[in-house]
Amino acid sequence: MSTRTGSLTRAIAIDALTHVLTRNIHSDVALEKLFASHPNLRTLDKAFIYEMVFGSLRWLAKMDWIMSHMLDRSFSSLDPRVANALRIGTYQIYYMDRVPERAAVSETVEAVKQVGVPNAASLVNAILRRVAKKSEYFPKPDKVTQPVEYYSMHHSFSQWMVERWHKQLSLERFEYLLSNNNRIPKNTLKLITKNPLPDNEYDLATYLLKTQSVESSWQPLPGALRIESLPKFNECEAFKKGCYIVQDEAAQLSASLVQASQSDTVLDACAAPGGKSIYLWESGVASENLTVCDFAQKRLKILRENFERVGLQGTTILHGDVVEQCQGKVFQKILLDAPCSAMGVIRRHPEIKWLRTPSDIQNCAIEQARLLDGLSKNVAIGGELIYIVCSFELEETIHQINSFLEKHPEYEKVCPLDRIHDFYKKYVTRENELLIYSGNPDDIDGFFGVVLKRNS
Repeated sequence: MSTRTGSLTRAIAIDALTHVLTRNIHSDVALEKLFASHPNLRTLDKAFIYEMVFGSLRWLAKMDWIMSHMLDRSFSSLDPRVANALRIGTYQIYYMDRVPERAAVSETVEAVKQVGVPNAASLVNAILRRVAKKSEYFPKPDKVTQPVEYYSMHHSFSQWMVERWHKQLSLERFEYLLSNNNRIPKNTLKLITKNPLPDNEYDLATYLLKTQSVESSWQPLPGALRIESLPKFNECEAFKKGCYIVQDEAAQLSASLVQASQSDTVLDACAAPGGKSIYLWESGVASENLTVCDFAQKRLKILRENFERVGLQGTTILHGDVVEQCQGKVFQKILLDAPCSAMGVIRRHPEIKWLRTPSDIQNCAIEQARLLDGLSKNVAIGGELIYIVCSFELEETIHQINSFLEKHPEYEKVCPLDRIHDFYKKYVTRENELLIYSGNPDDIDGFFGVVLKRNS
């Protein structure tokens, strides 16, 4: 990597981290915009930037703890670009073994100049040189007397999250959740059997190994292929022909709660970017009986592109608030993948650790209740409302459903065990709810799902 490219990649990483933490946007969105403004970046450069940004977000609290002992002023008083340069540089030194420490320091110092704070170059240089020595020990908070501070720093989570989970969970589950949520997640594909593989190939795993050098393994869930690295989608004929979609096993499991016949009318209430709709279609729901809706126009554009790629045609696509759009309509099955705090997918979006607040969970719960109440009127008698969220927070899951059932005695929970593959039945609670905490031994996302049947 040349000096120019070396400092440029770090400057982009600093900019991305600054955009995420000061503008409250997702890291992948920030990177997408920055990459678009630097079209000559190589794939390797982008991967390097991704690792610096996502890694710094995963270990932000630990980076800040180190900095708090290095500086003679408050770390929070620094210009965000300077603070993020120190985080990016420290992450390289501590976690990226293949990066020479000299390069981590010098290139990050040059990057500080490129992001518009050249006067801070000497400060960044001095601090990162101290960090590179790794010779200073700073006492950690005491695990017994200061458990929240200890776990927050050691596992790099917001203190309010640590305090909440420490109260709610057993110590074993609590520690497992924190440690495993910092692991880099693998991706899973969902095989689309409606579209045959190219070159008369019969096995997707074999095809990806031959054409993309991607190693993979089939999971217990039928059609779920765990991959070691992402294929190059623009060069993968199987992807272009709609032979698979990227979809975590937990999302596939939650969609499998919808047991619909080909003649059933089905609503995917918050559908974009379309993965669960595709799953339902692949499972046998007729495309003409499928209605999808989403509030975000940009995400609906991605949904349409995904539908076109896999060959899903004839669905009704609605834009806007699903309760308003579906007034007077009746469906046998409604899948509500409700807007949520996304606390179950922190490992994929580590910025959630720092951008989410307790009030966000409350606000999501209010919106979920509105959607549940509104859509309850659109379910045919004898039909089902399937509620899912990528969260395990009580307000969005167990408490949400208990509150709904109190207000709607015409509904009851249905045992989902016969809809869940045997391997995953361990995630079904005695209360007939699918409840998956993130950081689980099966390395799948955190999710919650319940089937509600309308009896009258």
